[in-house]
Amino acid sequence: MTYPTSAMTALPKLVAILVLSTLFASGCQSAPPYDPQQRPESTTLVNTDSPLVTGLRSREAAHEGQSGFYLLHDGLSAFLARIALIENAQTSLDLQYYIFTHDVTGRIIISRLLSAADRGVRVRVLVDDMGTQLHNPLVARLDQHPNIEIRVFNPVASRNGAARNWEILKEFSRTNHRMHNKLMVADGVAIITGGRNLGDLYFSSTNIDFQDIDILAVGPIVPPASGSFDEYWAYPASVPVHLLLNAEDSDTDLATLRQNLSDFLEEQKNSEFINALRTSTLSEAMKDGNVPFHWGNASLLVDTPKKVLEHADLHASFYLGADLKTILESSRDRVKISTAYFVPGDKGVALFNSLEERDVSVQILTNSLSTTDVAIVHSGYMDYRKPLLKGGVELWELRSTAGQHKRMHWFKGRSRASLHAKTMVIDDRLSVVGSVNLDARSILQNTEIALLIDSPAINQELSDIFDRWVAGDSAWSVRFDDQGDLRWTADTAQGRLEEDHDPETSAWSRFKIWLLSWLPIDSQI
Repeated sequence: MTYPTSAMTALPKLVAILVLSTLFASGCQSAPPYDPQQRPESTTLVNTDSPLVTGLRSREAAHEGQSGFYLLHDGLSAFLARIALIENAQTSLDLQYYIFTHDVTGRIIISRLLSAADRGVRVRVLVDDMGTQLHNPLVARLDQHPNIEIRVFNPVASRNGAARNWEILKEFSRTNHRMHNKLMVADGVAIITGGRNLGDLYFSSTNIDFQDIDILAVGPIVPPASGSFDEYWAYPASVPVHLLLNAEDSDTDLATLRQNLSDFLEEQKNSEFINALRTSTLSEAMKDGNVPFHWGNASLLVDTPKKVLEHADLHASFYLGADLKTILESSRDRVKISTAYFVPGDKGVALFNSLEERDVSVQILTNSLSTTDVAIVHSGYMDYRKPLLKGGVELWELRSTAGQHKRMHWFKGRSRASLHAKTMVIDDRLSVVGSVNLDARSILQNTEIALLIDSPAINQELSDIFDRWVAGDSAWSVRFDDQGDLRWTADTAQGRLEEDHDPETSAWSRFKIWLLSWLPIDSQI
């Protein structure tokens, strides 16, 4: 799927840059001068005797050459699975994330990583400098642990303030490209990838409830994934954190940090997540080989890190988006897509409509204006609704109340749902789970990762999840009325709901989105 590459033609260049710097405030830029060859070299450490695989050996024998997959489709399970990998790891832990926050779940993960490092596990953490703005020198102190190394992808030298923003503007063509990958590798034998970053927002612990999908995998799919981590880790844009932050600026040493984290966990002992950790059986299930894996073949879809610094020399065929286009074109019966951000462009619309012309059922779920966490993306998406519907595509937009009943079992108070999943169901065998949205930012600007899975069981499970997400209590069906105007409907237990404009929004918010839709920046959102 290709998208327009020129987004600035109708605006003076300076105005366009200033607009975009506001939209993407929190970017990162001019990296500090350093010699990448001076970084310590390291590659994935594989422990074939890890508890993560010993319990699976008898089952793997019955599925020779195949990988095992376990979907993680709620926030709590996704969190517990990551903790289980950390606690069972004996040799190595590699984490690659766009966002890693210092909130409740983030600190729990940090405490477990520190404990793993203390028992001899090598920990490597690679974070993007836009999603994870590191400014606390305590991070550099953590990096001083002999078994922990932290690198920052495509950073700016300045950590905050006007100097940082100026650096972002000065080298915008570089800083506009981000590492959006989400990957955890444990002992070189088990991985988790998908849509979730690391933080409360992604594990259903805030008033915004992300509907998302991750996948735990073991088997032959792991070496390509760990090899991808190694490629990013060794790429020159991955800068050691001690070149950006000075550990001596922190008044906390590692011993004090351990105590602070211990005190924090004690304060949180009655929280939902600590209670879940206390009662979770997933860690033992991993060691005993009792995780209900589905087995099948898989391929790794991943962008090269060269997409960030060497994009001018890369043909579009090297991008993950080209693989997705080929996969979609191969469909024969049905395509079900969940994408948090959806800006298909004219060529994307043509692709989906061409599938419909071949009698392939195309169903797409994305965010509504009321549920999106990036409103500018909705302005880029809204004008493509009618062309898609005219071509026969079925379109749904998430309702703000989606999943609330289930979530109330865990957390108190009301919440607003938001779609964050990036999945595809193709025919009755193939599935895609990863970090890539169907917008130009994912396809052209950011690096992404996904798994292409050939498993009827995973395909059916994802199809069932999609069907639940597009049911009337979770999503609005977007259709034409008799006059050819858009209408939103939702069939619920209380009856049919109907709207003739973006539901659950004010006239003012719709007006602002309409204004933004005139900006020629489709390739940037």
